[in-house]
Amino acid sequence: MIALILNDTTITGYGLKVACELALPEDDLSGQSSSTATAEKGFKPKRLKVSLNIKYEDADVLSTILLLSSATDSDTGKRTVYNIDNQTASAFGVRQVRFTDRVAAQEMEGSHAWSVNFTLLEHLSTSEKIESQRLEQSDSNLAAADQATADDSQNNTTWLDKLLSHLDGSLANENGS
Repeated sequence: MIALILNDTTITGYGLKVACELALPEDDLSGQSSSTATAEKGFKPKRLKVSLNIKYEDADVLSTILLLSSATDSDTGKRTVYNIDNQTASAFGVRQVRFTDRVAAQEMEGSHAWSVNFTLLEHLSTSEKIESQRLEQSDSNLAAADQATADDSQNNTTWLDKLLSHLDGSLANENGS
């Protein structure tokens, strides 16, 4: 049986399907020409689209999904992030997710069950981590450059102060003799 595990909560139902998608957005740069030039717009977080059927007698599973989807972090007020255990998620390298978009349940005619659909969005994607590391490196390089400029500025001021002090002393000696 295919299962979806969020933290310690296992979500099961019959017909459980998890589909993962990775959006690769880009803009057309060709204008009115026949060029194939495009501008890449980065990698976006992966989305897991989950669908399953839940029998009416298993209404507690639907209630659990609703509770998980609306749970928020008490400190930040943001939706709760869950560790995920699922073959499709693992194949796409997704380790953490949060609920996004909507949770929908529709009664299925003649089968005494709901058809349930929801979307999970990857949290801290690999691309996001790489970009964050690049920004941190860039910030540290800028801070180092700023410090070097400040040090140079201090050294120049110190050198200038020494020169002016020497000239001042020399002029004082000339006037005193």
